[in-house]
Amino acid sequence: MSLIKKSDATPASAPLWHPNFRNFERLPDTKVVRTTFFINVSAITLAAGLAIVMGWREYRIMDLKVQIGETQAVIDKNAKENAESIRLSKVFEEEGKKIAEASAFSKRALPPSEFILLLGKTLPKVVQIESVDMRFSGVSGDQCALRGIVAGTKDEASGSASKYVESLRTLSVLGSKFESVSLASINPDPVGAFLRFEINIKFRPVGKEKKS
Repeated sequence: MSLIKKSDATPASAPLWHPNFRNFERLPDTKVVRTTFFINVSAITLAAGLAIVMGWREYRIMDLKVQIGETQAVIDKNAKENAESIRLSKVFEEEGKKIAEASAFSKRALPPSEFILLLGKTLPKVVQIESVDMRFSGVSGDQCALRGIVAGTKDEASGSASKYVESLRTLSVLGSKFESVSLASINPDPVGAFLRFEINIKFRPVGKEKKS
């Protein structure tokens, strides 16, 4: 009992104390997972993500370039074929026109050579033909312009030209082939003592010749 009491009477010792000189900024990181680890992982993840995005964009650009090249090749091929088709179509159209003209020429109501021959046979002595301009207009009927001179005084030449026009209308061989015969113009020649005239003739369409 005396020992116990003596122990209880002993005063408690004062706590030990000393100054804290630690620099917490320079102390190593003693965490299980360090903060720099998260920073590095985040940076690497971001860089990897950007690299993937850029790689995908480059891949898409290359793929689009390939598609554009293939499409352009198809367009070029089709353009060449189309140009050739257009050229052949034009050639076919031109050849068709030539064939149509040849076919229409062979079906003249009066062949040009025969017409000129008949004109020569029926030409009055005072009338001279200088040019024959024939125009083939197909189903609507061919046309012809006779240009020449008439000898004599003004009145005589004018009368001779009118009589010649009337003779062309009434000739049995030629008249049935003509739809109309008209004196388009008659004027004094500035050099010679005669008149210059122009006669317009329109042929009847093939199959519609006047029956004699």
